[in-house]
Amino acid sequence: MKKNLLMKIALLALLTNVLTSCAALQATPSPKPPLRVQFTQSWGDYTLLVAKEKGFFEKYGVQVEPVYYSMLSDTYPDLAAGQIDGALIAIGDAININRSTPMKVVAIQDNGGDDAVVVGPGINSIQDLKGKTIGMLIGSQYELTVVNMLQSANMSTGDVTIVVLNPENAVAALKSGQVQAAFVWEPYLSDALSSGYKIMYPQKQLHLFPGLIVFSKSVVDDRPEDVRAFLKAWFQAVEYRLQHQGETRDIAAKYLGINAKDVRTDDNLKILTVEDNKTLFDIKTVNSIYSTTKITSDYLISSGVMAEEVDPLELLAPSFLP
Repeated sequence: MKKNLLMKIALLALLTNVLTSCAALQATPSPKPPLRVQFTQSWGDYTLLVAKEKGFFEKYGVQVEPVYYSMLSDTYPDLAAGQIDGALIAIGDAININRSTPMKVVAIQDNGGDDAVVVGPGINSIQDLKGKTIGMLIGSQYELTVVNMLQSANMSTGDVTIVVLNPENAVAALKSGQVQAAFVWEPYLSDALSSGYKIMYPQKQLHLFPGLIVFSKSVVDDRPEDVRAFLKAWFQAVEYRLQHQGETRDIAAKYLGINAKDVRTDDNLKILTVEDNKTLFDIKTVNSIYSTTKITSDYLISSGVMAEEVDPLELLAPSFLP
């Protein structure tokens, strides 16, 4: 009798231990996958790499995987499909993707730098482009540069032929004669100038294409603390790289697998701090991100790309700023 009682007590203790262990296993959350964030060969994008290399993401408790894209436009379908969690893109890109997959703009990384229309030999004025072919990204806010250029000479897109062309391929298209003019941004603007092409129309005065940090809404909803941690690390990296530009170049070279001397810097690009962000996210500020969003949204509607104006209050999410 006593022996049976002892066996029952032992079995009960064993069962309790098993149940406790199972409960502990169930209570232990599975590790979150790293946030997969896109970057390109852009001087502003390298803040992501600095934050990764210097351990700032780990410091704030978030895992991040930088994902390199040689062609910016390849980012758009991947972000829409959830192949990546976030991207460093412009407001018009975010608006376009938001039509199929809700996005959130959580910060502004830089002022977008310089972009321009560059032309080949024999083109000495905007009027010389009549009947010529211009390459640019179509269905995007980048059309505004070309439209403004043509309007400044009392011309319209009907006076030229427009073809789809990624800025990354602009120099090759100019050399082959596929186009006589092309819309480009840095570092491809510098490539075009070093190849002997010239600027016909600069867009410096408008700065309509600031670089943004954009995450899909589902990621923001599911992992708000990770997004906040990402931005804390990002802005620490901004402060660090502003003081260590040479090191930024070395870090970028490491991730790109190229020589440091081949990493193009951009002295005209303004990398934005958290204080800059708070100013630009103030709706009362001249040239705030809200006004830039409206200008871009209005253009995309007028060009037939979208039917309804985007709600800036839904798309822009400054509450995640540190």
